[in-house]
Amino acid sequence: MEFKTFFSMMKNRISDGADVPYFFKDLVAMITDVTEDEWGTPKDPSTKLSKESTLRSYAKRGLTKKFAESIVYRLTPENFVESLKTRPATVLELLADDYRSYDPSANADNIAELLANCFVEILREAAGLVAPNELEKQKMQQAAADLKRQYGEFLIHEANHFCPFPGCGRSLTLSNDGKTMDSYEVCLIDKEAEPKLDNLIAVCPRCYATYSIDNNKKLCKELKHIKKLLETYAQGEALMDDLPLEKGIIEVIGKIKKLKETDLADASFDPIKLRYKLPPNQYFALYNMVNNIVTTYYVKIKEIMISLDKRGVIDYAEVQDQMKAIYRRLKKRAKNHEVRFLMIL
Repeated sequence: MEFKTFFSMMKNRISDGADVPYFFKDLVAMITDVTEDEWGTPKDPSTKLSKESTLRSYAKRGLTKKFAESIVYRLTPENFVESLKTRPATVLELLADDYRSYDPSANADNIAELLANCFVEILREAAGLVAPNELEKQKMQQAAADLKRQYGEFLIHEANHFCPFPGCGRSLTLSNDGKTMDSYEVCLIDKEAEPKLDNLIAVCPRCYATYSIDNNKKLCKELKHIKKLLETYAQGEALMDDLPLEKGIIEVIGKIKKLKETDLADASFDPIKLRYKLPPNQYFALYNMVNNIVTTYYVKIKEIMISLDKRGVIDYAEVQDQMKAIYRRLKKRAKNHEVRFLMIL
């Protein structure tokens, strides 16, 4: 089905009389969490919004490749289904009647899912992502199943159970009625290279379905970079597991308590919120890992410092005073009341 046909059918049944540009925005908001600012559409200088003429053109002639590419990796068909299911039963029946010529199985109970899948396919095709034929699809599914069976457990742990795909961050572990289950696929990063561990990554089913038919070299390069970061983190985590954490922290605290503020005169501090270093909307999996480590170690360090103070190894109040002095310097430099993390190495 072409987008102009899909749009006309949807507008006829659920627009409540809204004009074309307004309904276009509403329809797109049902299928993606990408905001209008990120669509890449020409903007009206006076309103800073997408030009109405552009949106009318999309409704009449179809979506551009640039527009489809801007949202195809951040589709939310579950939101589309949920929104449609809030409509009156008569509306769903009419939509099913309209769609039955494309799928004879359409009825009021399944029309929301059928239309969501149809919209996803329209967007993928507009982005230049052509679905494989049935034979190719079966081969891809079998290959993915084999890789998942062989490497899946390692890779989902490597990703910390969150989809590392740029802009995603969905959980790879789902919970329902108190039960949890893994929901992910193993994806080849470079499809022209061998399916070795350093060329594989665990992603959510939705990102897998799109990337498996995408040959975007830029995206492949991004995934390679993310994979290296995940590998580096895993190596660091393994190294930390082999070290006596408490002993290491005590040594650091011992050095801190001997410091004088003058020792830090030439120190260069540049405190930045974690979300600015690792934007969660782009690298949620990595952001989540770092955030968990910092918060976990903070609790452990606090426990150790209190214990050392009680045993007379350090003067907790003295260490606090030193830290406060450093914090004041940071605050003046940063001109910011929110200094999230302070690391002294």
